[in-house]
Amino acid sequence: MAGKYDHISEEALKPEWQTKAKLSYTTVEHYGQAGNIYEEDVAKILEGGIDIHIHGYPDALVDAGWDFAWEAKQAYDARMRAVVFKSMHSDTAPMAYFVQQILDDYAKRQDDDPRPFSCYGGVVLNWSVGGLNPIAAETSAKLGAKIIWLPSHDSSHHVKVLEEDSPGVEVLDDEDRPLPELMDIIAICKHHDIILDLCHTSTKERFIITEAAKKEGFNKILLTHPQWNVNRMSPDQMAEIADLGAYIGLFLYSAFPHFNNPVCDREEVLEIIKKVGPEKCVMSTDFGSMLNPPPVEGMKLYIRLLLAMGVPEVDIRTMLVINPSWLLGIED
Repeated sequence: MAGKYDHISEEALKPEWQTKAKLSYTTVEHYGQAGNIYEEDVAKILEGGIDIHIHGYPDALVDAGWDFAWEAKQAYDARMRAVVFKSMHSDTAPMAYFVQQILDDYAKRQDDDPRPFSCYGGVVLNWSVGGLNPIAAETSAKLGAKIIWLPSHDSSHHVKVLEEDSPGVEVLDDEDRPLPELMDIIAICKHHDIILDLCHTSTKERFIITEAAKKEGFNKILLTHPQWNVNRMSPDQMAEIADLGAYIGLFLYSAFPHFNNPVCDREEVLEIIKKVGPEKCVMSTDFGSMLNPPPVEGMKLYIRLLLAMGVPEVDIRTMLVINPSWLLGIED
């Protein structure tokens, strides 16, 4: 006898949803074996940590959920050591100067003996500052920049990947040689002992630039989220460029699935750490947009996930404290 609801199809029994259900429960059951990870465990690892790449307000492009001063206070309260502010179209070095004053005043009101905490910035060489502009790089460096980012959304590679109808900022000439302006920017970073982040350039461009910098005796090269779709590299390519001297940015934004990035492999970060080595990796959240948790909460989640996946605490501290401290020149 036919039942009233026999015609109802079971969505959960469709192959695509069965696959997703198995993935979800495999994740829960496999990584849940790590046992409880308590807030105090995460807080201990986070102490002295550095988030080397966060967004915030003001920013003309990113829909920031929080301003830089609020984010700095949150990081200070979490007993972190430093944050680096990034804005796609504005130099954050002068912003960081004023946020530091706000933070110092806040710290004095919070503690009789305030802990050291540093706010840093830099400039992204997008069209808003003239593209591959050594003058913009030098100006930012003189204002205290700790990072000069090559073009992000305006890079020729980014434009090509997204098939945008706009001119892109080139970094190489027609014979795949670094443009003179780029060599000037490398010299500026070397002179001021600050980081050159290769940002949204292509994989080939990143190899060529890293090699050119190495020949100039400059080794503070950082790769922004090479797991991200627009400037993706394979783990083997990351290991190869790390051997040349570059540091690999393992950013939460591109390392684990979330609203903005639903398609990444949640376990690839383990492969990268294994192939590259924690001594050449730098953790960051790349958070600050309204579609994600605040950066400090993101970093807590990142630490928790890595612990659950079996990454040793000493390796997390290497990627979160030691490596970014060296890149930023923090000695305490």
